[in-house]
Amino acid sequence: MAKYKILYRLSHANGALVDESWDEPLEFELGDGQLDSCLESCVIDAQVGQLQTFLLSASEAFGNETEAAFQIMKRSDFPRIIAIKLDAVVEFKTPIGDSYVGCIDKIKGNDITVNFNHPLAGSDVSFQVKILQKQ
Repeated sequence: MAKYKILYRLSHANGALVDESWDEPLEFELGDGQLDSCLESCVIDAQVGQLQTFLLSASEAFGNETEAAFQIMKRSDFPRIIAIKLDAVVEFKTPIGDSYVGCIDKIKGNDITVNFNHPLAGSDVSFQVKILQKQ
């Protein structure tokens, strides 16, 4: 697998910054999970030493929101240490140890709706990348 050392900036299409590694380069290997596969595809297409910008539609980037990813859970399903409030990010562990992260979307009595879509699902994004090194 190819190894890369890059500088990057990920923004919403409107320019709002989501994440960046501009002061300290990110070193990763393709497929190691540090970058989403849609962003890895951009890195593969980028030229070493050139700053390039990739504009990705929601479907090309993190996908569109799906209704199936919204789950209604009971207040009792949440650990007591979690503050249940709108837009709070919560992590759940499955019995086999997998983790799922969601965002509290609605609170109605004891019913809590959690959005398990990717936080950027449904959003067009801009990905700027400069490859410093490719091995």
